[in-house]
Amino acid sequence: MNKNIRYLIVAFDGLRPDMVDGNLTPNLSALCQQGSHCTDSRAVFPTLTRVNQASLITGCHPARHGMVANKFMEPAAGGYLNTADFEALSRADEALGGILTAPSMGEILHGAGLEMAVLGCGTPGGNRLMHHRANDMGALNISLHGVEKSAAPKAAQTLVEIHGPIPESTLPNHDQIDWLVDAYMEQVAPNRDPAVTILWFSDPDTPFHYRGIESPEAAASIRHADAALGRLLDWRRDSGREDGLQIVAMSDHGHVATHGAPLDLAAKLDAAGFKMSPDLGAGEATLVPGTVASLYARDEVVQGRLVDWLQAQPWCGPIFARAMNGALPKGTLPLSAANLDHARAGDIVLTLNRDDQAPNGGLAGRCLHDEPDIPTGCGMHGGLSSHEINTVLAFSGSQFANGARLTAPTGIIDVLPTVLYGLGIGPGAVDGRVLHEVFAGHDGASMAAERRTSAAETGGHYRQSVEADQVGDSRYLAQGQRYDAAPFD
Repeated sequence: MNKNIRYLIVAFDGLRPDMVDGNLTPNLSALCQQGSHCTDSRAVFPTLTRVNQASLITGCHPARHGMVANKFMEPAAGGYLNTADFEALSRADEALGGILTAPSMGEILHGAGLEMAVLGCGTPGGNRLMHHRANDMGALNISLHGVEKSAAPKAAQTLVEIHGPIPESTLPNHDQIDWLVDAYMEQVAPNRDPAVTILWFSDPDTPFHYRGIESPEAAASIRHADAALGRLLDWRRDSGREDGLQIVAMSDHGHVATHGAPLDLAAKLDAAGFKMSPDLGAGEATLVPGTVASLYARDEVVQGRLVDWLQAQPWCGPIFARAMNGALPKGTLPLSAANLDHARAGDIVLTLNRDDQAPNGGLAGRCLHDEPDIPTGCGMHGGLSSHEINTVLAFSGSQFANGARLTAPTGIIDVLPTVLYGLGIGPGAVDGRVLHEVFAGHDGASMAAERRTSAAETGGHYRQSVEADQVGDSRYLAQGQRYDAAPFD
């Protein structure tokens, strides 16, 4: 075990890698150039925050860790679960004896006698998820939504009393991001000295959602978050921590621009004559709506009728389904093709259609959506376009090669095994891999990637495919698409 090594994971929620440049993100750009940069890093599907936060701290796909969407049905926890809701997630965690179905980084480190800390200004549920056992372990988990929405409220309260009150959230969220960074540098690192700390920045995700991915507010949020990273890099140098502190800079997904009004899939299903119910086992099926939507069907007949109808809709994109009685509905792909084959996943999981048009002549990518609180033209994510899947991932510190470029596919599932390897700890059963190529002393050669395509069609009006890259035992989704949908209006 490397007892003198510490890891700091800095997460820029929602940042697209094609937005990283010397003008907008000078500090992150320099880190990528001077450290070890994974140039083809990817999220897991659905490309949603809590799904990818779970993959970050387990090293697994949703099929293993069970966080199959931001919202899903879990009968053992009372049915519908919105994982952004701190209280609902807490109740589910207690009812299930653990919301995750794979070991988390905090648990693994605790078992090795080490501590993890999480400080975040994302959703209260997401912050709780990343270190849901913190209180039992005497560790730190603080949400800037309030001490009462922190998984370790006593430790959070102590930090607030020492460091100062939590500022109000704003858009962009400059003050809270500064509080996180200052609290880590001034209190958490000197006093608690955790082996791993996660700092989760809500920006640029929130400005993307509510102002647009090319808005002035989005640009301001990225610049400020990048400046916060710069302060952390300067502090590492000036405090004499360059030999021990390793910094991982990352994002969890990208964004595209919403197109048109919200779809209202619930109303469309009702108009089509389907008998929907919010309760599993009642009616014909249960819908959990969203830009990535889940349908829980009672049997294969209902599932087949729903799939036939969806495939006839021009707004419907790729469709994944659970095999019932050993068979999939025609034209669908199995949940396993999306690394989503978990008991909690819908019997039908679909994304709404997307294209690669640049609505403002700059950043490419548009999606149809079913998010009534997101203004038209603003940012959204969840689906299978490369703009949502591609992410930022770079490593900086004494353990890592200088100026290295890892061009083979990598992903958020690789962070846990790589960090644990750097600490001298085995990760156990995970879907990601140790990124040996980023460490100093490696010969620089990347592992070979094999592109594999899963395709399905009805033989008529519906064709789809998902592309993924296999690197060793790890699988990384590249993109998914429907081929025959009409262009957006």
